[in-house]
Amino acid sequence: MLKSWTIGRATGLGVTAGLAALVLWPMFAAWPETLLWPFVAMLAVTAFCGASMLLITLKDIYRRRRGTVMHRIRIFDVVLGLLLALPSLVQLEALLAG
Repeated sequence: MLKSWTIGRATGLGVTAGLAALVLWPMFAAWPETLLWPFVAMLAVTAFCGASMLLITLKDIYRRRRGTVMHRIRIFDVVLGLLLALPSLVQLEALLAG
């Protein structure tokens, strides 16, 4: 299972879950009791995908020597991983703490 988890799959699923969370957000504001767990689930999937992108990238950087073109691509992966993970984790913390 872990061999088949790639940055491409994490990106696709993470962006999809993030967009679903964005769609659920205004509805969650209107009906927080009903949509709490679907909203939390979408945020958790988004955060997991972002964090896994960061871990896969870190593993790849330290394992292989790459050229400058691959370093640019890896920088994009790090930025996208952070954009997926950080806002989702902040929102999850706010929801679950309060």
